[in-house]
Order: sequence, then structure tokens, then C-alpha cells
Amino acid sequence: MTALAAPLRRIRKVAGKGAAPVLSQGITAGTSLLLQVVAARVLGLAEFGAFAVFLALLVSASALYTGWVGDSLAVLDRHDPDTRAALVSSAAGGWALFFAAGCGAGLVVGDGGAGTAVVYAAMLVCWLAEETVRRLLMARLRFWQLVVNDACYLVGTVAVLALLAATGEITLASLFGAMCAGACAAVVVGIGQLPRDELRQLRPGLAGMRAVASFAAWRSLQATLRPAALLGSRVLVSGVVSLAAVGVLEAGRLVVAPLQVVINGAGSFLLANFAARQRGGGGTRLSADRAALLLAGATAVGGTLPAVFAGPLGELLIGQPVDPLLVLGWVAYLTVWAAGLPYVTEAVARRMSRQVFTIRLADSAAGLATAAAVLVLGLGIAAVPWTMACGGVLSAWRLRRSATSDGPDHRNR
Repeated sequence: MTALAAPLRRIRKVAGKGAAPVLSQGITAGTSLLLQVVAARVLGLAEFGAFAVFLALLVSASALYTGWVGDSLAVLDRHDPDTRAALVSSAAGGWALFFAAGCGAGLVVGDGGAGTAVVYAAMLVCWLAEETVRRLLMARLRFWQLVVNDACYLVGTVAVLALLAATGEITLASLFGAMCAGACAAVVVGIGQLPRDELRQLRPGLAGMRAVASFAAWRSLQATLRPAALLGSRVLVSGVVSLAAVGVLEAGRLVVAPLQVVINGAGSFLLANFAARQRGGGGTRLSADRAALLLAGATAVGGTLPAVFAGPLGELLIGQPVDPLLVLGWVAYLTVWAAGLPYVTEAVARRMSRQVFTIRLADSAAGLATAAAVLVLGLGIAAVPWTMACGGVLSAWRLRRSATSDGPDHRNR
């Protein structure tokens, strides 16, 4: 028992530190789950498929933005004047770019006209502003303050959604409006929680852009690969089959959404702590190997229950049963993702973003190509997440080799 006491204390300490980021992700993902259930129940399967595409666009935009701005706040010296000015310029430019992209996507994907497109674009900007505040809190390792911030997003979103439900019909535009209101509330609360030194000298400039881009360009591209691949799979299903089929695909993913919450929370915790350890400022002693084993094992074991109860869970979430094989496919996809995530965060903390991007690009391309093949051959929607998972197996192995073989001072080769 004495020999086990020290390891158990370390595990409890790590679990205690990791509880806040997991809870934070749980609040955000729970709000998203609620919105998706409402969309599935109120809009119908075809419009729910469109909503899933819009959310995939949001996640892809958020990944690209946070890969450039958010992760730079954690890994680079954000208090350096040139770096700070470059990040301010990057944030402002990103908001403008994604507002325009959101308007265009809203007109192409949605059927609600210009009004829906503008509301969606405004929600994108507010979401990215909220992500900036969230990443500052993460960079400061203030995860319980992050929980408060995300709780405000939940309360604001649900309050507006309840008001809309009571006063009129819920549409795509009203769902995006509720998300926009929640994000604005979270921005206000988050700014109030940040110390003044994080908010000083927020002037744009380009002097430090080259140094920021040397890290952030590869990181943002790498961070976008997975959500972009998922977006691509939805577009493939929509083009080859239908938007209603996208709704079915998304229903299977919703059943295992809690697993994704744990993985996302663990990723936020690991990146912030690996980066702090790399800078010599503390951080977790948990190795990437042990984190990968724990995270992948928990995902695989935790996914058995949703797969067994796929039918009733589907009835609860979208009003119709879900194919257990489809759910198992998403469990396999998430397990492979969980196995590679600690090595990604370790490599990013050591500024090896280009290697991670190269490995993940091959993974995403292989997964999408295989998914396209199975759809064209008519093998069914349930095969899509399985093909995406297969593309990630070799990627996880290569990520481990890359993260564990290079020295700590290795940089973007």
C-alpha cells in the first residue's frame, strides 16, 4: 500500500487539475448539444443537416483562428510588445475575414436568405472574440475562471433561446442569434476576470508578425485539419447522398458527444501544461505516453455504453433510433484521435507544428479519400467514421515517433 500511495497521490493531483478544463469543455459542448437537439427536433432532419454543416464551418473557423491567435497566446511571449501587436492585428484581421466568409457560407448553405447569413457571420465573430478571452485564461492556467466564463455562455444562450421559443418559431437564424448573445455575455465576463496587464497596449502592428507566423502558420493549419476533414465528410455525404443523410451522420456523433468533451478538455489541459513545462514554469509531470494510454483507454471503454444503447439514445436526441454500427464508428474515430492528441500537444508545445501538420495532412487526406470511395460504392453512411478512423491510426503512431524522438530545442524544420 505504501508503494502505491505516491502514484495515487500524483494521479489524484493531476485529475484535480484536469477537472476544470474538462468541466469547461463539458459546459461548451453541452450547450452545443442542446442546440443540436433543438435543431433536430424543431427544424427537421434536412435542416438539421444544414445546421450540422454550419456548425462544422464554425468549428473549422475556430480551429484556424485559435491555432494562430489562441495557441500563440499560450506558447509565445504574449507580453512582448511586438508579439502582442502582431496578435492584435491577427485577431482583428481574423474577425473581418471570417465575417465575410460567414456571410458567403450563409448564402450558399442556408435557405433563410441574407438575414440568416448576416446573423451567422456575426455569431462567428462573437464566438472568435470569446475564444480569444478563453485562450488568455487558459494561457494563465486559470481553468476555474474559464468554467465561470463558459457558464455565462451557457446561461446567455439558453436564456435567449427560451425567450425565442416563447415568443415565436425557432429558425436557423434564431439559433445563431442565441449563440451570438451567449458569446457576447461570455466576452464581457471573461474580460472582467482578466488582470489589467493582459489588456494593456492592445494596439495593432506588424513588427512581430514574422516571428508569430513562424509558429502560428503551421499550427493553425494543423489545428484546422481535423475539423476541416469532418466538414469535408459532411459535404461529401451531402453531395453524394443528401442533407438528410448528414443529419443521420450527425445523430450518431451526438450519441458519443460526451466522449469528445473529455478529449477536448484533456487537450486544453495538456497543451497549457506542456507549454508551461517547456518554458520552465511548472506544469504537469504526466508524460505524453501515459496520457495517450489513459485517454484512449477511457474513450474506448466509455464508448461501449452509448453503442449498446444507440437506439433509445437516438430516440431521445433526435426522435429516431441510431445505427449502433454508426455509433461504434464514431467511438473508433474518437479513440484514435485521443491516442494521438497528447503527442500533438507535446509537439506543439515544443514548436514542432510543421511536422504535426505534415503528418495530420496525410491522415486527413487518406480518411476523406476512403470516405468518398465508400460513399460512391454505396456502402452506407455508417462506414464514414470508420474510414476516418483508419486514416488516423498511422498518424497516431507517426506523431508519437515525432514527439518523442526530437530534442526539446527542436524547432519548425
